[in-house]
Amino acid sequence: MKKIARILALGTASLALVVLVGCGDETAGSEPQNFALAASNDGLEVILTWGEPTDGQPDNYLVYFREVGTTDWVLEETLDGDVVTYTHDPVDATGDYLVAADFGGTEYDSDVETTIPVHTASMMIYELEAAGNSGYGWGLSSDFTGSTYSMANAANASLVDFYITNFTDDPAGGPWPAPWSIASPDLAPNDPGGSFVPAASWRQNWFSDPITDPQAALPNYGATTFFNYTEGIQTDPTFIGVYLGTEEHYGLVRFSGVNATAGTINVEAWFQTVQGLRLIAH
Repeated sequence: MKKIARILALGTASLALVVLVGCGDETAGSEPQNFALAASNDGLEVILTWGEPTDGQPDNYLVYFREVGTTDWVLEETLDGDVVTYTHDPVDATGDYLVAADFGGTEYDSDVETTIPVHTASMMIYELEAAGNSGYGWGLSSDFTGSTYSMANAANASLVDFYITNFTDDPAGGPWPAPWSIASPDLAPNDPGGSFVPAASWRQNWFSDPITDPQAALPNYGATTFFNYTEGIQTDPTFIGVYLGTEEHYGLVRFSGVNATAGTINVEAWFQTVQGLRLIAH
């Protein structure tokens, strides 16, 4: 039996109620099983699914949401005990979710699942011909944080989600003039400055035009909204939406501090771990 002390923010009411769950053995019960989140077809709503508790059908299920940047759980919906799915419209917000099974007035909580994007702190990345890593990728099989990679190594082809370039064959040692671009890795072997990039199974990914509101939902992937490269990232700051073409995940990157003499730029990133979900509020 799980025990949790939870502060409930019920709608707009100012009353805060501390609910102590699972204290004692008043009613046999257990938590929902296999709680999971998925995106709706439009990528703006969150579909919650779960399985019946091991102790059988509860009286009710209670769906809770805690918006990013807040501390209170909000009761979003109370459902009949035979309902095992719920679609939540967070109105562009991200946050934490849990579902509680109510057995005789005692709540048994699922694990917490989240739509809050994984943040990777700002790090330096290099233009393709400069003396450093110009590739960047998220750890899709680990913790979803970002790392930089060399574009000279074919072994990195499956790890790089984008690289930085000015699509120019610059002189050795630079400088590296604007405009700079975020580009799909599969373009690198044929980039005017990419003669050293080996032929390999580089990934094909897609990028939005600059984002004016980095807290709003990202554009829906399509031929008129995402492109295999986007230039002008030297403007400080520039936010770009990223769509991973194979995994169908969305991310957001922030570029700042370009140094055309050194060939460097800073990149900060947020990655949405729920496949197909366009929400990026952080």
